[in-house]
Order: sequence, then structure tokens, then C-alpha cells
Amino acid sequence: MKRLTVLVIPLFLFLLGGLLPAQQGSSETGVREIRMTAQKYRFDPQEIRVREGERVRLLITALDRKHGIRIKEFGVKTVLEKGKETVVEFVAERAGEYKFKCSVRCGWRHGSMKGKLIVEPAEGSP
Repeated sequence: MKRLTVLVIPLFLFLLGGLLPAQQGSSETGVREIRMTAQKYRFDPQEIRVREGERVRLLITALDRKHGIRIKEFGVKTVLEKGKETVVEFVAERAGEYKFKCSVRCGWRHGSMKGKLIVEPAEGSP
């Protein structure tokens, strides 16, 4: 029984890890990857935290229809096709709080589809 437990528990954890969505992480390339979804009328997550100076890669899937994402301060404006993962990259050059919003009219509550990007100061910054 003990031997079976030693084999089953790691397998279970491995399978469970594959089912849970990865929200944020840094890859070996020094890029912060963040998985997101867009769906009437919200982004998930609605709040993103990164460090000043980080290269950010958003991996966004529109679940129900065409949407978009716009982060004006970082020159981001991209259409998100339904069911397709779209990659959006930028460098978080300045610390602060910035709004992001849907840039494709997606229905009567389109204006409420927004979120917040928080760029925390780099270590050693005042």
C-alpha cells in the first residue's frame, strides 16, 4: 500500500497541475508571462501586477466573441479573435497604475470591460 501511495500522489499532483491555469510566471527568457481570458464583459484576471522594467507577455484568449485590449500608456492595442490565444508583449517602462480596457465594441456593457495594470517600482527605485 505504501508503495502505491508513493506512485499515486506524485501522479495526482502532476495531473492536477496540468488542469489548473497558470496565471503568472517568469520564463527562463526573463519575460513575465500572464495568461488571461476575455469574455463579456470582463477580463480575468482584472488586476495584473508586474515590476518596472519587466518585459510582459500577455497570453489572452477571447472565450465568447471578438474582443480587444488597449493599454494606452504602453502602446498596446490588439484585437482578440474568439477562441484563439493572442500574444501581446510590451515593456513596463514606468511604475504606476494603468487602466486596460476592451478596444472592440462587444455589446451594451462594453464600457465596463476593463482592468488595472499595476507596475511596481523596480527594486532600488525611490
